[in-house]
Amino acid sequence: MKKIVSTSFPLLSIWGTSTANALAITTFNILAPVHRSMPNQPDPDLNRRESERQEWWRPRAEGVAEYIAEKFASSDVILLQEWWFDESFTRIFDAAIGDSFERVAERRPGSVVGQHRDDGMCCLVRKQGLLELVKSDKVLTGPQRIAQIIQCRERLPNNGEGGRNVFIANSHLSFPGDKDPTINNERQKKEAGIILDALTNARNEWDKTSLSTENCLEIVCGDFNSNSCSSAAALVEDNNFVNCVSATANQLLTSVGGAVNIGTTHCDHLGNRVSVDHIFLRVAKRKDNKDVQRSVKKPERCSALALGYLDTQGTRILAVQRDKILISGSAVLSDHRPVTAKIEWPRLKKTDEKLSDMYVNVTMPLDPLEPAWGIVQDDDR
Repeated sequence: MKKIVSTSFPLLSIWGTSTANALAITTFNILAPVHRSMPNQPDPDLNRRESERQEWWRPRAEGVAEYIAEKFASSDVILLQEWWFDESFTRIFDAAIGDSFERVAERRPGSVVGQHRDDGMCCLVRKQGLLELVKSDKVLTGPQRIAQIIQCRERLPNNGEGGRNVFIANSHLSFPGDKDPTINNERQKKEAGIILDALTNARNEWDKTSLSTENCLEIVCGDFNSNSCSSAAALVEDNNFVNCVSATANQLLTSVGGAVNIGTTHCDHLGNRVSVDHIFLRVAKRKDNKDVQRSVKKPERCSALALGYLDTQGTRILAVQRDKILISGSAVLSDHRPVTAKIEWPRLKKTDEKLSDMYVNVTMPLDPLEPAWGIVQDDDR
């Protein structure tokens, strides 16, 4: 295989803090071969799929595996959508990343009870990273559609116990295929609500048996098939999650000013270039964990939260990066671009004082924004 060449938008941050020891979370829809129509087909009506022949799917699969191994070697967790449950496909990835990452995947159910679809969701946890895998489960969000609910735990030096927990929802919402946009929005919003409930239930179940007094970090990420202004994204933010890219947009406006826009993360099968891949974060305070259900009432959001400052302990969104790979044409790795967020999640000693509340008390007008990647250029292909 030829060496993979890609470009990335620079990491965005106003804090000036090194991201070397930050928690890195990546989401990437890798376009399962069972869903990719072969380009340049002599008879488009046949709709031949890449998965039909190994000589069709194998080169791209090897390219994607090598790309992940090289580009995201420092990510602590990689959330993949459209993972293909083919043994040869799996072996390719295990050969490329098996030494560095632990893999756990959840398969989509089929239309017949007891049967399964060929694809699903996959989580990679770096073996030498800041987190260790605890368990994975799935929740049905719609007909033949799932989200993967993962629990990870902070890896402490010298195999210490009592690491803080991270709960992650690897999400893939339905495609907005109905002619009525309202139906599409309501369907995606319902799916997002199911995911939020499943994430809360997973945390509450752990909370019943855990003696820990530490707060948890919760992450909802993946392919939403809709932008940051959609009903699904709004519901997630209504539950006190912060869109990582929106936070960097606000950071840019308060530091250097200027127009910002999310840019393209996906080219769909209709040729539309859209922004649909998101990472949302929130800190779940331990004292609020017991039997807490998801709230549908929009909380008051201070300016600090909009800037990505998640608590007074120093948890904050440091930076976001989108890799600018080709997402259209016959030589693509995928029709999506991966998104990585870096989060500072400091562990303070009990004797340490809390960080200043200046970020919490600050107020400033912030207009609603599309999350930022920087200025979108005409060649954003």
